[in-house]
Amino acid sequence: MVTQGSLGYRTPRFAALFLLPLIVACQSAPPAGQAAPPAAPAASAPAPSRGAPLFVVDSAASEIRLLVYRAGPLARFGHNHVVTGLVRGEIRAGRTAAESGFRLEVPVESLVVDSAEARAEEGKEFAAEVSAQAREGTRDHMLGAEVLDAARYPLIRIESISLSGPRWNPTVLARTTLRGVTHELRFPAAVVQDGDRVTVIASLQIRQSDFGITPFAALGGGLRVRDEVDIRVRVVARHGPQPGSS
Repeated sequence: MVTQGSLGYRTPRFAALFLLPLIVACQSAPPAGQAAPPAAPAASAPAPSRGAPLFVVDSAASEIRLLVYRAGPLARFGHNHVVTGLVRGEIRAGRTAAESGFRLEVPVESLVVDSAEARAEEGKEFAAEVSAQAREGTRDHMLGAEVLDAARYPLIRIESISLSGPRWNPTVLARTTLRGVTHELRFPAAVVQDGDRVTVIASLQIRQSDFGITPFAALGGGLRVRDEVDIRVRVVARHGPQPGSS
């Protein structure tokens, strides 16, 4: 996400699960966020098994986190940013990865910039304080027409095309729609099922420019926002409808 103003998961309760992608990445999974090769039209993409059990995302227990980094020779005068947001949607958890799938969405208005808790969790790269005024200015710019254009595109959508490999460590091919632009990404995920609860952890990377966003720059480009944004997603889904989920 392009950020302005100050330019700028290690949550203890999430820490153990975030180790899973690092462990499973030792398998034959592709690099996180690797761009997928050209695909067939969406209509021909395999859909999750209609008979697979439905799990509804528990938004209160789920989160998407975006790490936005400063860049350029004058980067020391800016800040890295942590953006957190709400996740809702559904997961179809089949007997195999190939029989599984998901549809997720992130309401753009739910995005929070640089909460003190999130910055503390992310460690020394995010240790610098960001004033309330800078946080507000950064969020206003992020939701504005030059970046996410929240007024026209209120949702970020992530939908699986296919899952392959072991059920607990699938390689995901997903269609991501941001700001009205759709791209396909391939990345590994970790899946843990405990009775009527499924937890999915994934890490990937996108380029803002792929979605028609020009990263913010100042001082002749000496201080700018890195094009690549690191994304971490933790989704907890439960059998049956959940309050506040869709």
